[in-house]
Amino acid sequence: MERIVIEVEDATAKKWKEVPFKVKNELEKNFEKQINLLTENIKKAEFKSLLDKIGDEAVKNGLTEEILQQLLNEE
Repeated sequence: MERIVIEVEDATAKKWKEVPFKVKNELEKNFEKQINLLTENIKKAEFKSLLDKIGDEAVKNGLTEEILQQLLNEE
């Protein structure tokens, strides 16, 4: 496991020192889940953006839905 450091307000850091271990452990797990969800959503958004750019470029180059269907049906 790797340690990360985040900056918080002084008051929050003081309160963190008083939080029981069990609660800290749960908060750490929740934080990890949130990071994983956020990064997954970012990846999906970037992929969708890439697909949109590819689609726009294909349309600029004359690809239509009909041509695409013909190409797909040839195989």
